[in-house]
Amino acid sequence: MQLMLILVAMIVAYLVGALSGALLLAPLFGQADPRTGGSGNAGATNALRTGGRAYGVAVLLFDLLKGVVAAGIVPWLLLPEASGWAFACGAAGVLGHVYPVFFGFRGGKGAATLIGVLLVLLPAALVIGLLVWVATLVLTGFVGLSTLLGMVAVTAWTLVSHAGAVAASLFVLAMLVLVFHTHRGNIRRMHNGSENRFTRIMLRKPDSQQ
Repeated sequence: MQLMLILVAMIVAYLVGALSGALLLAPLFGQADPRTGGSGNAGATNALRTGGRAYGVAVLLFDLLKGVVAAGIVPWLLLPEASGWAFACGAAGVLGHVYPVFFGFRGGKGAATLIGVLLVLLPAALVIGLLVWVATLVLTGFVGLSTLLGMVAVTAWTLVSHAGAVAASLFVLAMLVLVFHTHRGNIRRMHNGSENRFTRIMLRKPDSQQ
């Protein structure tokens, strides 16, 4: 019975994650499928790039909330005596965002939904990760690099502060691998010099912007 509840909870968490904010909210903001423009993924950064600030913020909040529901509400409702499985539900929610069954398994990169999961399960690690994210962004202008280094910081902090906590350690290691996988295109573009930058928020603008 317990195993069945765990399986049901993970499926529900995945289905919550599969509700793509970028695709569901697009008609409300007069936008087309964001996967047809920009970086080609259904996430908050591409929504901002292709549809403007209001659309991008709405998608960010929607996708973040999915992580909160997947890691916090779903386990609380279905697994009150198996809190360790909240990490598995959180991971399922992030996977749902990246590979949404409702949208041809073509979703976003998982960062916003992962933030929601971390907010519920590892808030201190999230703070560390966000500090690294902001510092990297204002120094480099690269959102992808900021996300990668932020997740590295989250992983390192969790492995040190939660030494011996198997569920937390496995979760952050799995999410680190997933984040690097979903940002492999960003890594290639940074390597060949074609990655877009948010130069407006950089402390020091590139020479061509000065």
